[in-house]
Amino acid sequence: MAIRSPEQPSFHDQLESLLTEQLKTQPRNHAARLKLLELYYETHRAASFLRVAQELSDLTPDKVASPEWQKCLSMGRMLVPESPLFNTAGSDRIEFIGATAGTVSQQPLAQVRRLGDDTRFTRHFQTLKEGFESVHADAAFQAKLDMELTYLARRPSSLLHARRLSESLRGAQIYLKREDVSPRDTHLIISVVGQALLAQRLGRKTLVTSTIDGRRGVLTASIAARLGLDAVVFMDRERNTRHTTNVFRMWLHGANVLQTTEEGGQMRDPREAALTYWARNPEQALMVFGLEGAPEPYPTMAREFTAVIGRECQRQMRLAAKRSPDLLVARGGNNADALGMFPPFVGEAQTRLVCVEPMSEPEKSGVVSSRDPTTNTLSRDKQKVAQGILEGLEYPSVVREHRWLRETGRVEYVQASREAAKKAIRDLSNLEGITPAIETAHALGWACQAAAQMSPEQAVIVMHAEEVEKDLWDIGRLMGAPL
Repeated sequence: MAIRSPEQPSFHDQLESLLTEQLKTQPRNHAARLKLLELYYETHRAASFLRVAQELSDLTPDKVASPEWQKCLSMGRMLVPESPLFNTAGSDRIEFIGATAGTVSQQPLAQVRRLGDDTRFTRHFQTLKEGFESVHADAAFQAKLDMELTYLARRPSSLLHARRLSESLRGAQIYLKREDVSPRDTHLIISVVGQALLAQRLGRKTLVTSTIDGRRGVLTASIAARLGLDAVVFMDRERNTRHTTNVFRMWLHGANVLQTTEEGGQMRDPREAALTYWARNPEQALMVFGLEGAPEPYPTMAREFTAVIGRECQRQMRLAAKRSPDLLVARGGNNADALGMFPPFVGEAQTRLVCVEPMSEPEKSGVVSSRDPTTNTLSRDKQKVAQGILEGLEYPSVVREHRWLRETGRVEYVQASREAAKKAIRDLSNLEGITPAIETAHALGWACQAAAQMSPEQAVIVMHAEEVEKDLWDIGRLMGAPL
């Protein structure tokens, strides 16, 4: 085997020379400049990285729309977080967009009609928005929410230091936010409890909601009973008879379960019926949504309430490591993991925020497309089945919020390979005694690859939120088990 002499340039030196020569003749070649930045990032050459990053910044007037700058920004925050060049505090605030709010993505968002967008409900949404703004920053209200979530949702969930996994990578320390050991429907519980406490603070006596299979109805009814409120739940007649156990549980909690029936040959939507009830009783009732694509202030309320997960993470990380994490990773797709984890960290420029999607499932990239999620050509029976599946998945409509997270430039959306997921399943199972579900495994696999390139003094937190039982047989097939 030939031995390279000291005078012979290394591969990195040769690559740097080629890219530098190319940029002399093509100074606006952003792809070549990005490759040079990646070279300096991988070889930890901070001064050279800063010089080229400044050149890219000067050549990029619209940084939000530039994928090259966004990648540079992510690398810069990791390599030289103290540099003011990568301090984007002015664009770090996430504001979920309502029916009429202006935004860089206003045109795509305007194509989506959400439940409750009718003008007859506008006044009631505005009144609720004003009420929410008047109380949500109140320390006593937040303390009450935290206390109720301790009782009803077993919060806070644990932050586990995966020591053996971290040692095997010889890189950054990996922590798991163990949402998988929390009660089922964690995000839904947090959101509904928050709305119920808001209703109580605003002097409302009744929680009104709709439910498909009864799960949200039972949750709303139980919380109403605990807070001394009334509950009115709308459910269509067919599902009422199909889910009698949940109907009975709602009845035990004192809820008034109202059946919707056909009108003019069409089945009346229970959600529309619940909204109408609220609009007719605005001084007494408050409409409780799950995570549907409702108008403001519901997306903002969902973000503020579920962000308790991220706030817990901040406190736990400061106790465990006396610092903020360098990298925060959640699975991508149409779920609420990122919405619960990321908002408290948006203002912390040193923390990189990443959503990971499975490379083997490209159709999931639709969560950030501009398609209209309300459009469908299903038959009436299939629509009912689809609605039941959506409620069962807990996250029926977070498309719009994910799209906004991506377009802020603060959150990266990447893909992980099946092989990375398989390795993550094997390593976490063997080293920590925890088996991740498949989508979480993709996020963990990508996080492990990133952590291996970082120093042992740095920290990575991975949102570990799925129940693995639903994926066990698929995991077996993925791992090649003789099933």
